[in-house]
Amino acid sequence: MKRLMNAVETMLDESLDGFAAAHADIVELGAERKFVRRRALNRGKVALISGGGAGHEPLHAGFVGFGMLDAACPGQVFTSPTPDQMVAAIEAVDTGVGCLLIVKNYEGDVMNFEMAGELAVAGERKVETVVTNDDVAVPSSTWSTGRRGVAGTLVVEKVVGAAAEQSMALEDLRDLGREVNERTRSFGIALTPCTVPGLASQRSCSAPTKWKWGSASTASPAVGAAS
Repeated sequence: MKRLMNAVETMLDESLDGFAAAHADIVELGAERKFVRRRALNRGKVALISGGGAGHEPLHAGFVGFGMLDAACPGQVFTSPTPDQMVAAIEAVDTGVGCLLIVKNYEGDVMNFEMAGELAVAGERKVETVVTNDDVAVPSSTWSTGRRGVAGTLVVEKVVGAAAEQSMALEDLRDLGREVNERTRSFGIALTPCTVPGLASQRSCSAPTKWKWGSASTASPAVGAAS
């Protein structure tokens, strides 16, 4: 597997710096890289905020802009962003009419966004939440309660984002987002597993096992992986 990175420890920070520099006309980084936000906010518009672990790019930072998200909070690789990141994002993009949090159905994401929402409400901000759970492939897993939120999250972000640009009210956007989520389903597959940065170097460098279609071995990295 080919990689372009200087060091595992700085990979996320450097990728965010590069992304913000490449699209400086559209986005900017929050303090301490806690979030990516729209450079030009639409005053009087409900702000849309999402986020999740790095490693799923362009989710979510790549969808910050007109007609979609106002801010995205990036966590470490495959790790939920923290509540303080989300609170900072809410404070940065809330123009006074409230924020809608779009959250994928993973326990860490749901818990941290819920905590952030409670903190924001305690600070007298209006916050509503839409939890996406479109994945029909996994009815439950170690990391989620019920179906996961995956590719269908983009459908929710786009439909709700367009409605938000038309000045739809917070509660109406919440209801629209939940309706779109209920009508959206996705199914994802992979022929090979991902490689988490830093872990591959700790493994043996022996030649990889060649897997064949239909392999019944339980050690196969993915069902149906090609040799």
